[in-house]
Amino acid sequence: MSYLANLPDPLARAATLEYPGVASDHLLLKALTFLGQKMITNAATSKEEWEAIYRTLKQCINLDPRFLDPYVLAQMTLPSDAGMVRETNALLEKGAQVLTNDYRPHFFLWYNYFSYLNDPEKAGEHLQKAARIPGSPPYFSTLAARMDLYAGKIYAAVIFLEETLKETSDPAMRHFLSMRLEAMKRIGFLEYKIQDYRKRFLKNPQTLQDLVDSGVITKIPTDPYGGEFYIMENGRVYTTSKLVAPKP
Repeated sequence: MSYLANLPDPLARAATLEYPGVASDHLLLKALTFLGQKMITNAATSKEEWEAIYRTLKQCINLDPRFLDPYVLAQMTLPSDAGMVRETNALLEKGAQVLTNDYRPHFFLWYNYFSYLNDPEKAGEHLQKAARIPGSPPYFSTLAARMDLYAGKIYAAVIFLEETLKETSDPAMRHFLSMRLEAMKRIGFLEYKIQDYRKRFLKNPQTLQDLVDSGVITKIPTDPYGGEFYIMENGRVYTTSKLVAPKP
């Protein structure tokens, strides 16, 4: 993606002379442009390309550790689409050490530990740290107590996407996040209605059509990605689209 992204940290800083912030901006723009084009064309991103994106964002942070945007872009893409959760957490831990007046690194770490690593204890520690930082949303202090590992993941995803959208101005990224947010809200709605069905009829629905036939819902929501929602063997709801938009 850029020769600068592949340089060792000290050499990269030396190569940028007194302009590390400008170089960091340049690298971030290249990463954004690359990912934006991938999203617009709905093209697959290879493992090698994700590794290059990670190296680019890591170098952005090395050159300007107080630059928030690389942390946000890493969080929006690497855990969910590249499976690079621990790598992202390493970047966020650095951000939390440097951006001591910004709650977002700890907020992102909360989401990753809760939703991807199934570690609610560690997640709760980061959420409490985020809650103590001035300017953080007031509900952070009670959020952990209202969530359990099973039912809370959809709720966590919705909160994460809503908060991240507030920080995102790139049109392609906003479209990507908005579609994911709407899909997660509809999955959460269906899972809530499945619980309602269990309480009413003391049994599990076999299909989502059972919710309609019983009057629990009037119709099955559509998947923004063009797939069809269904009940998995573990009772959770997912979609045949796998949250991936069809190619144009």
